[in-house]
Amino acid sequence: MTDIIRGDGQDLVAAVRAAAAAHRTTWEAMVPNHFEVNLDMEAAEEEAYAEMARAKAILRDHICKTYGISIRELSSLAMP
Repeated sequence: MTDIIRGDGQDLVAAVRAAAAAHRTTWEAMVPNHFEVNLDMEAAEEEAYAEMARAKAILRDHICKTYGISIRELSSLAMP
C-alpha cells in the first residue's frame, strides 16, 4: 500500500483510511469482545498497525513538505 505515488494528498489520505480499516479488521479479529483475545491474529494485527503507521508517516511528511511546516507545527494545528 505504501507503494502509492506520493504526489497526491488525496491519494495519501485514502491510503491512511484504507490502512486504518485494515487495522480495525485485524484488531477486531484479535479482540472479538471484552473477554477474548485470539493470539493467532497477533502477527496480522501488528503488521496492519505498522502499515497504518507507515501510511500516516507518508501523509504527515507530505503535508510538512508541501506547507513548509514542522511536525510540531502540524500537531499544534490539531489543538485549539
